[in-house]
Amino acid sequence: MEQTATGAVGAPAAHGAAHVGVAGMWTFLATDAMGFGGLFIAYAVLRVRADAWPDPRAHLELGLAAAMTLGLLASAFTMTQAARATEARARLGWLAATIALGLAFLGGELAEYRRLWTAADPVRIGSGLYGGTFYALTGYHGLHVLAGVVCLLAVALRGARPRTVEVVALYWHFVDLAWMPIFTFLYLMPTR
Repeated sequence: MEQTATGAVGAPAAHGAAHVGVAGMWTFLATDAMGFGGLFIAYAVLRVRADAWPDPRAHLELGLAAAMTLGLLASAFTMTQAARATEARARLGWLAATIALGLAFLGGELAEYRRLWTAADPVRIGSGLYGGTFYALTGYHGLHVLAGVVCLLAVALRGARPRTVEVVALYWHFVDLAWMPIFTFLYLMPTR
């Protein structure tokens, strides 16, 4: 172990580990962004080339999606507060709020799926390009939210160390950011 100028033993290794964790997360997020990018490109090509595309207002629940979006935006705030918290108890409280908002988002997504699946004019995975692309994009994102909630739970149960929270915060902010174009293109963009 190295001794720093202030006499602390092991500080450079801890800083190095945090740097590796952050760099590793950024590398993962860059590759993950390619997955989302591929899905967005497929959606755009299929939508533009389709003879007809259903109007999202005819099938999707904009109010529920807007509430889910607000929940994710709020979770970006709570995650930032968790990463900034200097006291362990406050960090855990903010993480718990983020987890709750993530679970609420997933609950909203499942409610939307159930409503779409059982509607008079159902939208299902195999019911055409519209249903397939809708479930692919929202499902892929939903799996990311679920993975984020599981990671946040694991971090909280292990004491929510500041450097670990910092790394997980990068992932959570990416998941929040990835939802914005999904919400915009799938829920808000009208048909031609």
